[in-house]
Amino acid sequence: MTFLNVILLGGAAAVAVPIIIHLFNKNRYRTVPWGAMHLLDMTLKVSQRRLRLEQLLLLLLRCFVLAALAFCMSRPVLTGASLLVGAAKTSMVVLLDNSYSMDHRGAGVPNFEHARELAAKVVGELGRGSDVTVLQMSAGGTPLHDVPMTDPGRVAKELRALEAGFGKADVVSSLEKAAAAIAKAPQSYREIVVVSDFQKVSWPEKDDATRKRLADQLRKMKLPPQLTLFHVGAEGRENVCVESLDFSRTVLGVRQPATIRATVRNFGERELADLRVFFRVDGAERAAAQISLGAGEQKQMLFTHTFDTPGSHVVEVTTDADPLKADNSYAASIPVWDHVPVLVVNGDPNPEPLRGETDYLQIALQPLRQDKAELSDLIASTTVTLDGLDENALADKRVVVLANVSRLSDAQLRAVKDFVRDGGGLLIFPGNRVDTAWYNRDLASFGLMPAAFLTLAGGREAKVPNTRVVTQHFSHPAIEFFNDTRNGNLSDGELQQWFRLREPPPNDSLLNAFARLDSGDPFLVEKKFGEGRVILCAAPCDADWSNLPLRPFYLPLMQRLVTYLASTVFPPRNLEPGQSLVAFLPADSAKKKAAVTDPLGEKHEILVAAKGGRGVVEFAKTQRPGLYVLAAPDGTTIHFVVNTNREESDLRQLTEPERKTAAKGMGAELVRSVEEYKALDRRRRFGSELWKPLLWAVLAALFGEMLLQQFLARRRK
Repeated sequence: MTFLNVILLGGAAAVAVPIIIHLFNKNRYRTVPWGAMHLLDMTLKVSQRRLRLEQLLLLLLRCFVLAALAFCMSRPVLTGASLLVGAAKTSMVVLLDNSYSMDHRGAGVPNFEHARELAAKVVGELGRGSDVTVLQMSAGGTPLHDVPMTDPGRVAKELRALEAGFGKADVVSSLEKAAAAIAKAPQSYREIVVVSDFQKVSWPEKDDATRKRLADQLRKMKLPPQLTLFHVGAEGRENVCVESLDFSRTVLGVRQPATIRATVRNFGERELADLRVFFRVDGAERAAAQISLGAGEQKQMLFTHTFDTPGSHVVEVTTDADPLKADNSYAASIPVWDHVPVLVVNGDPNPEPLRGETDYLQIALQPLRQDKAELSDLIASTTVTLDGLDENALADKRVVVLANVSRLSDAQLRAVKDFVRDGGGLLIFPGNRVDTAWYNRDLASFGLMPAAFLTLAGGREAKVPNTRVVTQHFSHPAIEFFNDTRNGNLSDGELQQWFRLREPPPNDSLLNAFARLDSGDPFLVEKKFGEGRVILCAAPCDADWSNLPLRPFYLPLMQRLVTYLASTVFPPRNLEPGQSLVAFLPADSAKKKAAVTDPLGEKHEILVAAKGGRGVVEFAKTQRPGLYVLAAPDGTTIHFVVNTNREESDLRQLTEPERKTAAKGMGAELVRSVEEYKALDRRRRFGSELWKPLLWAVLAALFGEMLLQQFLARRRK
């Protein structure tokens, strides 16, 4: 308890007035002897006790009126002293929802304009010496500044310049970062303010327990912060979005047709009869379509395009259905190759034709070069012996093939590991020279062995039965090509010898035996490692143990395996907001400057770093969706596309009761306007003033005193 006008508390001394009056007017009695007094003695004693009680009750009421009136004038406040200590200075963390749903125009202007203005007003009215941290919720709590700012006016100005459209709001992650930031705050009075449109997808019921846990952690802090939830923005009911783009993830070569599947969805409550959808390639319109889309309906559209030039290309599907532009288009960066560089390591070279370990494989990978045809092969293979395998040899390759290689040195093993981890492909063919113990021990210890070698099966003797690849419906992208028997039948080949491979665990998401032999053994086993993949074959790639190289399917099988392994586009070129842009460049680009142009047209120069025999460019400021263009030192252009998460296209918000429930579960206060916040803030800082209820108590006491006096007067009569 404290008093805003403590000097007026002295008015409580007026309580003495009715007491003094009572004492002065107290009846004085003179004892007169009377013979019959004993007959009235008992009645007088009872009347005296009643009169004293009545007078005492009136006296207490009159004293209470004066004391309560003095308390009213001194403005008593019910609060704790700890809250008043730091009332002038505040440490505040603002969680600002800048997701793309905030661009919805609920009342003529985007909801985000209301949100940022509200946040700016709250921050701008902080006292001198206060510090502010602004966290952007769509990037999982990315701070607006690297350190807390002690100039609220400057922060308010910067808040008013912010824009929305940056992906989905990550409420839980933002609250976690807010808790970490407020724990380091310098002021004793601390506050976390959350400004959001409270979309259902961002505030799901399944996260209630997590949000409550985080709020409990805040309350258990030595100096617990106040938690305020601001609801801003009107709810939207009509929205159409291009939800996704799907295209073949295998290597795409020049003049190979590419099929792009676009998914368009209507989140609105009314049918759209004439929705226009456009397909663009590198900014130029290539096709257009008109569809009808019912309420809540989803449709897919197919577009086909053939690229005439290699390099980085951008495809985009867009519609002009509504003013929420952030989800009206979806783009993708697609690399088109004129060749796929492959390094083949020959573990058993032989000068005689078709006697070397990789002779058949080289023909399969580059058949046009062998025929000296005018057309060029998509795969460009380089064959080396084991001594030629090093970090520099791997720098510009997409796939490495180990063909009957006995073992690798430690340096070679580390180079191959880094190569696969960074998105490269590794294809392993065993043979009579492989050191199975080394593969099972050293290669496996580095995480590169899809399955351990068990024993050598089969034999070249006539009495030993051969085995074949089982014909089935293949779901793996590398061999689904053979579901059409016109492309070849894998069961046409026979294997006299093969390695039995350890069976992968059934529920291991990193391992997959995607082709089998009729002996029951795995034939092709894949393992994901880092951003790349490893495929292990149970048989060699030459004709020593099988007749596979002599069958028509051998050429497409080898090409499909290699192009599948090369299809990982890493570093990725299609990103989410906030995901770092990374590009691998030739080694001679190191220490030179590259330039990244962002969606606003601003150019950022970056020094190319040297790493693992290559140049590396990294750019982290990708919170804004759109197209980022990297200009490499050698003149190469690489496109990166940042697309917003489409979950927020459903614009439904939590209802008022749901918002109140969410706030109650977090022990937070829910407000809708700056005025409500100011009243709440004043109550928090200075407590609840008691003069109003005390004044009502004074009036009630006066009325009660009047009624009691009239009642007593009537009784005396």
